[in-house]
Amino acid sequence: MKKRFFIFPLIFLFAALPAFSKTGFEFGIGSGYTFYGDSATKDRNKELGDTNQTILAMDALFLIPVNDMLIFSLGGDSVFDFRWKGSNHIYLMDYAFLAGFRVYPKVAGLFVSVDYALGRRTDFITLDSYDDTVSTEWGNGFKIALGYDFSCHLGSSIAPLIAASLKSMPRGGSRDNLFCVSLKLTKHK
Repeated sequence: MKKRFFIFPLIFLFAALPAFSKTGFEFGIGSGYTFYGDSATKDRNKELGDTNQTILAMDALFLIPVNDMLIFSLGGDSVFDFRWKGSNHIYLMDYAFLAGFRVYPKVAGLFVSVDYALGRRTDFITLDSYDDTVSTEWGNGFKIALGYDFSCHLGSSIAPLIAASLKSMPRGGSRDNLFCVSLKLTKHK
């Protein structure tokens, strides 16, 4: 049985070799909002009270075309939620490895993507009542996105792209949901 299992990845690798020569990339930066699922994070955010806040989302992907409508993507993303008030701060850093597919349904540059996400969150916390750095367990989640790729209009291989995404990540007994809007630079044709 194990010998048969290795045949499938080898067939995929040889079938995909021509596509690897057309491998592209994508890099994006944006912002959004995180809906935290665990009560400890919510309580600490409430304890900090009315604060200054900056949310920064970043991602980078390798894009491997399968055909004209389908692209395999592999990469990672991070969402940084910085909250501070005076000397107190809570810095929440979510990071994940992504693998999935992007579908272009032949409607100009519109696309939909679905990715498997393996990630965790690390919290850097300094409050009057609490000072620690804690990390969640690794979780398996998913990320879905809807976007528009302007390369179809520009006739260029490097073009801007705008996308909105929702990543849902389990965190032990809770689930974080991260909504982001990003402006990206892509090269995949």
